[in-house]
Amino acid sequence: MENEWKQNAEIEKRRRRTSRRITLIILSVLLTIFLVASAVVYVFLKNALEPVDETATKSVKVEIPLGAGTSTIASLLKEKDLIANETIFRYYVRYKNESSFQAGTYTLSQAMSPDEIINELKTGTVMKAADVKITLPEGITMDRQIDLIAKATKFKEETIRKELTDAMFIDAMIEKYPMLTDEVKKNGILYALEGYLFPATYEFDKGKSIDQIVETMLDETEKVYDENEDAIRKSGMTFHEVLSLGSMVEREAATPKDRREIAGVFKNRLDDGMKLQSDPTVWYGTGENTALTTLKDLENNSKYNTYKYEGIPIGPISTVSKDSVLAVLNPNKTKYVYFFARPPSDTHPRGQILYEETYEEHQRNVVKYKPEWVEYEASKSNEQRVGLKREVRFKSACLCGRGSEWREGFHDLCRIDDSSS
Repeated sequence: MENEWKQNAEIEKRRRRTSRRITLIILSVLLTIFLVASAVVYVFLKNALEPVDETATKSVKVEIPLGAGTSTIASLLKEKDLIANETIFRYYVRYKNESSFQAGTYTLSQAMSPDEIINELKTGTVMKAADVKITLPEGITMDRQIDLIAKATKFKEETIRKELTDAMFIDAMIEKYPMLTDEVKKNGILYALEGYLFPATYEFDKGKSIDQIVETMLDETEKVYDENEDAIRKSGMTFHEVLSLGSMVEREAATPKDRREIAGVFKNRLDDGMKLQSDPTVWYGTGENTALTTLKDLENNSKYNTYKYEGIPIGPISTVSKDSVLAVLNPNKTKYVYFFARPPSDTHPRGQILYEETYEEHQRNVVKYKPEWVEYEASKSNEQRVGLKREVRFKSACLCGRGSEWREGFHDLCRIDDSSS
């Protein structure tokens, strides 16, 4: 009996030790989970309340409207990537009992902490109007870019042009920007940086040098290069070639949706060993800007002339939008090899592109719609053209098909007599 009692007591003792051990293990696990969770929350909150990028140097404009509450402000800041977490920022503002934010346009930075941003928004220190504002549209040549920069700044056109063609400056830019290579220095290139100044609106303070203005524009194109570096490599083209083809797309497209289709047509022509035969490349080499191209123009020796030289032209012929770069990198898989551009009209204010698979179908479009270009050009000018007989080819990339068919197929078709005003 006594032995049984001792045995039961020993069993109970072991049970209690096991129970305490399990309890300790559970408590240890719970404590570990709590500590890990606390650490995670701490790190999360710490990161959320630190600058998004302490190394950032670029300013960001933020417009705070009248009557904007904390939620609206947090949303605007997050949209500009100035804060890491919208919800945390809202609760942090409430925790600090901050209010009285002032409406206005602010200059902020990703290098600013939430506390610094809050203080800025409380002071009402708004951004002053920019001293210099430059807008570079899509599809304009370097000569026009220089003109726009000159008009917006104190610099003369000759000074800007001299800097943009200075060999030491170009070498310095090649050294600084991975997107730039010695391709921009090929013999026959008119402007090394043609196509590399990104089309956008820029605002500068007084005192900016030509170099600083140009580098700001190059920075924007470098972003496009960085974002698409893998796609560029996979395309088999250099970035210079992508921009060159993209500038042709830019000049030829009547509407945004035409970009990828035209890029697809150019790809088909390149794959078939055909010349690209794009009029804007002819105009760039001759310095002309007209919808009518003469047979003499087509014979010019400019390395940009895609009627004379095969493949992608030697360099870009205008500013190039991001959309045109993406069109070249992702062209439509189209069956078309030809396209004809109709001029702007009431029905199609930006013009219309007609795509065709065969030379014969394309030729019918030329015969039917070529008079529209004569009327369009005549309507743009009040000058009387007397006694001038010209052999003209109407604006139509890939107008003439393969090889020298344009001579045989369109010599008589495109002759007009301008002696009759």
